[in-house]
Amino acid sequence: MVMGFNTDIKHEGLVYHIQTETRKGAAIETMVYLKGAIIHCLKTGCQDLLDSPDYTEQKLRQRLEDQHRQVIGGIRAGEIRPPLPAGPSSAGT
Repeated sequence: MVMGFNTDIKHEGLVYHIQTETRKGAAIETMVYLKGAIIHCLKTGCQDLLDSPDYTEQKLRQRLEDQHRQVIGGIRAGEIRPPLPAGPSSAGT
């Protein structure tokens, strides 16, 4: 049974929690949490791997790890950032 990955990283003074796991429907899902709120989600299919005659749990685990590392890289590169705070509404002006 392939388990997922959980990592906490500190970037620019914030602690991000990254969680990657398999989902029903042949998918791999990676979620990024900041202070308990999901700020990013990446879901990719893995049916091609599951249907492959060369399928192994190690190959599935490697795909999970690759996606997990990709998202961590996106945080460190500044591609995944916290949402901007809501500003004052321009309604009524």
